[in-house]
Amino acid sequence: MDQQRIPRTVLIIDDHQGLIALIQRCLSREGYYTAVAYSGEQALSWLSTNQADLLLLDLRLADMHGEELLLRLKLRNYHIPFIVITGQGDERLAVKMMKQGARDYFIKDSSLTSLLPAIVKQTFEQIQQEHHLAQVEEALHTAQKLSAITLASIEEGVFTSDRHGHITYMNRMAEEMTNISFLEARGCPIEEVVRFTDYPLASKASHPVYQVLDHGKPLHPIAHHIIRSASTGERPVIFSASPIQGKEGHMLGVVLILRDMTEHLQLEQELLKASKLESLSLLAGGIAHDFNNLLTAILGNLSISRNWAHSRENLDEFLSEAEQASLRAKSLTQQLLTFAKGGSPLKKPLNIRSLVMETATFALRGSSTRCDFDLPEHLWAAQGDEGQISQVIHNLVLNAHQAMPDGGDLTIRSTNIELSVEAITRLALATPGPYLKIEFIDQGVGIPTAILPKIFDPYFSTKPHGSGLGLSTAYSVVKNHHGTIIVSSDQGEGATFTLYLPAQIQHATRLDDPATLARGAGKILVMDDEPSIRALVHQMLGFLGYEVHCVSDGQEAIRLYEEAMNANQPFSAVILDLTVPGRMGGKETLSRMKKLNPHVRAIVASGYSNEMNLSQYSAYGFLGAVSKPFHFSELSQLLSQITQGTESPLSLRSTA
Repeated sequence: MDQQRIPRTVLIIDDHQGLIALIQRCLSREGYYTAVAYSGEQALSWLSTNQADLLLLDLRLADMHGEELLLRLKLRNYHIPFIVITGQGDERLAVKMMKQGARDYFIKDSSLTSLLPAIVKQTFEQIQQEHHLAQVEEALHTAQKLSAITLASIEEGVFTSDRHGHITYMNRMAEEMTNISFLEARGCPIEEVVRFTDYPLASKASHPVYQVLDHGKPLHPIAHHIIRSASTGERPVIFSASPIQGKEGHMLGVVLILRDMTEHLQLEQELLKASKLESLSLLAGGIAHDFNNLLTAILGNLSISRNWAHSRENLDEFLSEAEQASLRAKSLTQQLLTFAKGGSPLKKPLNIRSLVMETATFALRGSSTRCDFDLPEHLWAAQGDEGQISQVIHNLVLNAHQAMPDGGDLTIRSTNIELSVEAITRLALATPGPYLKIEFIDQGVGIPTAILPKIFDPYFSTKPHGSGLGLSTAYSVVKNHHGTIIVSSDQGEGATFTLYLPAQIQHATRLDDPATLARGAGKILVMDDEPSIRALVHQMLGFLGYEVHCVSDGQEAIRLYEEAMNANQPFSAVILDLTVPGRMGGKETLSRMKKLNPHVRAIVASGYSNEMNLSQYSAYGFLGAVSKPFHFSELSQLLSQITQGTESPLSLRSTA
């Protein structure tokens, strides 16, 4: 028995010797130790030097009442469980003592010897259960306290909701991220507190908490998303959401964890800037020589064209050559602008085949590395920022070249691929669908297995003079495009870098075919401070069928726009140069035009500006954006869409 292994001491407090002897015999047979006190004073004296696990207390003692003894024990800070012994007719008093904490009571009659052992045993079992429960509660309290301290100190925002999506908990960081206290938010729908602003999470049905409630599965996306609060503005975050389940697997609610990515993205931007400086030094050496060669081709073909102009024979051939040289010159300047520009990618469909071939050829000019291209003509169009993706390709090609100091072959191949949900989970991508898979396969020294996990870490390099920024920058840019880069290598057998980019299931087409020109009609207002640009755009748009009016600054543009409205002959669209040194530029001009006509249709044009990232043009009210130098057909198509009432904002960049 438990009592035999762990003997308990029972103190009998009674002045009836015969009853005491009977009780002692009953309890001794059950393995209990017993002690005796014949009065209240004796009990107090004994307890001052001994310890009892249970008191059997007669309420009517010779020197004091049992209630008085219990009070004196309490004053001495003794908290010993007790059972009341009472005579016939004292049951009401015994019940009163039960209300004051007695564990049980029994009556001095013939049933005492049969009932007492069971009552004592049951009492000790209750005490043991209570002690165990107290330990569990203490452990739970400690765990809750530690959990509360942990949740309050971590840098992630933690929210919990019930099975209806109503908030049941928020930690300190969650309050900071949303600028709403838990007391204010408790019971509110989660989507009213954690407000995602970007597609597809902006709708209630797509909110992570409701996705988990609907499907019962955790969400751990890789891409960052945007939340907004009235006072703190937009904040980039990554999140995870998991179901909270009961014992039988029933859904009780959801825990949503948000991590603020602001500092992380700022660090990525700083790394991007540092990498630009390093790569710029590599580009500068070849720019002047290559650019002069291209200008020679442009000027030479234009000179020949002038000589042949009288007969028009072969004129198109020479002009085409000049145009192609111009496109290659533009590609060079685009490389430089890539380093000068920052911010979010300005995405458009890209002809990845042309971009890879031109960027790789440019990066390897004059080197001992030979590049083999396996790029089918039917490749889908990649969705990306041309300058930034060009930089990624440049960095990967340069990395392969540096891995082969004695020269070798670099193979670049690409395929169209549809990625399933299982595939994007394995590759840590955001959404399933069409992607372009681009592989860079070198014959270099390979990468040791131990350092493969660090290959994209900032400032990590195995090269004596490497900065460790090229690959980390490429990784950052690709992640901003919702793609990924993975690497595989066996030491001594080269390495393969595989790039996955979101794509459109359409073939990338060149826009330099005159057949792609989109003709139009209506009045167009052009504002640019450069006379040659005004003359060029006037000729282009006039050829397309538009009535063109050109001005040199914003003040003049506003005056002309207002006069046209007053004459009931409004402009169909305006093309505004973003930056006009010393005078009103495109952004302020549009702001003032909108006061005259809130529905003004405007395109912003820019060669370079630190003032506004072109990817944000729609935030300033522009319906489209165009980067200089632009192609005739590109401008024609963009202007056609704007004047025909396309509602979605549009953009184009100069394409190679």
